[in-house]
Amino acid sequence: MSRQTFLPYAAGLALAVTLTGCAAESAAPEPMTPVRTTPVPTVSAPSSSVATSAPAAPAASPTSAAPDFPEGLPAAAKKHTNEGARVFIAHVIDQVNAAWTAPDSTALDGLCDESAGACSFWVDEAQKLVREGQRYEGDPVSLTKLDPISPTAGKTRFITHIVQERRDIVDARGVRVKTDPHIEAVFISTVSWTSTGWTLFGFDVVSG
Repeated sequence: MSRQTFLPYAAGLALAVTLTGCAAESAAPEPMTPVRTTPVPTVSAPSSSVATSAPAAPAASPTSAAPDFPEGLPAAAKKHTNEGARVFIAHVIDQVNAAWTAPDSTALDGLCDESAGACSFWVDEAQKLVREGQRYEGDPVSLTKLDPISPTAGKTRFITHIVQERRDIVDARGVRVKTDPHIEAVFISTVSWTSTGWTLFGFDVVSG
């Protein structure tokens, strides 16, 4: 049986992808936590009249509803900070592993935007494993490093180093069907803060 590897848009990658041209983007992204400012009230000059009016009570600040976080999201991934984004991406990779080892096609529910092609691939693979009664014997991928780079279009990005582990895919009887090779690859993962907290918008392989 022919099966693609972890890489969502290619059947394989030759051992490692060399990351080039990223030195200019090595600076950490700007802080993501919005700064709330309180308007300074205007003070009117006192009139000659003795009577003065009592100061008006300040208007209550509008409060936004808390994000509707996906079930099972780690507490650290619920923070609107660089570290929160980092933990969220690591959680996504953990859920890919869960999706392919259980297998469980719902493991990534609520973590990705509909435009994220990588997520569609991961879910399709999980559904295929369920349908064919197969699973990975161990975690198929490992996250080895995350480096923040400059945000784009309001989205936070990380250079993401991934190892596709050498793993067997087995059937319901435990018989090996296929073995994925060991591959090291580099991706750019793109996330943004939405009504459900961090959401994955892209996971794109970097060409050498």
